[in-house]
Amino acid sequence: MKTKMTWEKGNLIVKLLIVTAAVYFGMKFIFPIVLPFLIAFVIARLLFPLSKRLEQKTFLNKAGARSVAYVLFLAVVGLAAAGVIYLCYWMGNSCLTHFEGFMEQANQIYVTCCDKIQDISGYGMDEIETTLTRGKEGFTDSAIGYSKDAGWYMAGLLAKVFVAFIAAFLTLNDYEGIIRGLNKTTAGKYAMQMMHHLKLASGEYIKAQLMIMAIVTAVCILGLFLLGNPYAFWAGLAIGICDALPFIGTGTVFVPWALIAILLGNYKNAAVYLVIYVLCSFIRQLLEPKLVGNKLGVPPLAVLMSIYIGVQVYGGAGVLLGPLSALVIVQVYRNM
Repeated sequence: MKTKMTWEKGNLIVKLLIVTAAVYFGMKFIFPIVLPFLIAFVIARLLFPLSKRLEQKTFLNKAGARSVAYVLFLAVVGLAAAGVIYLCYWMGNSCLTHFEGFMEQANQIYVTCCDKIQDISGYGMDEIETTLTRGKEGFTDSAIGYSKDAGWYMAGLLAKVFVAFIAAFLTLNDYEGIIRGLNKTTAGKYAMQMMHHLKLASGEYIKAQLMIMAIVTAVCILGLFLLGNPYAFWAGLAIGICDALPFIGTGTVFVPWALIAILLGNYKNAAVYLVIYVLCSFIRQLLEPKLVGNKLGVPPLAVLMSIYIGVQVYGGAGVLLGPLSALVIVQVYRNM
């Protein structure tokens, strides 16, 4: 009996290792390739009920109803994109309007910081400027290289979006046939069941992340407002959004601000910046495992582990791919 139990445990461990390896290779190498088509299927799934309603409530036939539903989808996406572009334009135009004032303030900060560094380090102004110039040149070279990489990345991203949108229209037009084809096979039924579970879990995960981002954004806006920052709302909103992105966080903004404030002798602002940063970090570290864990019905420690392991394995994308991989592993393992 003991030997049989040991064999069963060993068999379960082997199965778990096989599933984990399969999910890792799938997420790492296959998922990026098929992602546009998965997005297309999700879009078609969302638009299908609307197209059926248009077909039933209007004079439109099947093709016309689906075309109208797709055009409405493109209109919503276009309006959202236009809103983002206009917001960026408005903020850029505002910056250009006050560009001279910003440059004067930046120059004052630069001179004051150099004076402070000179007093603290004992280095002469010429040495400090030489060091800063070298750092600026290195930063410029790095920025140019990063810009090239970012350009290629954006080009690839736009290509994937284009493919996803075209595939979404084609998928919507043959949605019933695709579903029938999937339901005819065991693998297709299993895939549909898996997608249903992942849809529910992903929705809860996104809700939890949006809730955390809203709280962090509110803290940032309130802190900047108390400091009398005229751009408290927009700056706080931008920082809150950045906090949700991998490896950016509030520290990317508030730590440099605090250091500059210290060099300028504005210790009150520096203290507030650091308090906001610590508070936002504490909120995310406390709420993320708890909220996500409660939404998904798993222990908070398991969520934290999946995020940490995901970042180590997949890089920045592991913030999303880590929990997603864990969900896939659990679902596949339960159905084996």
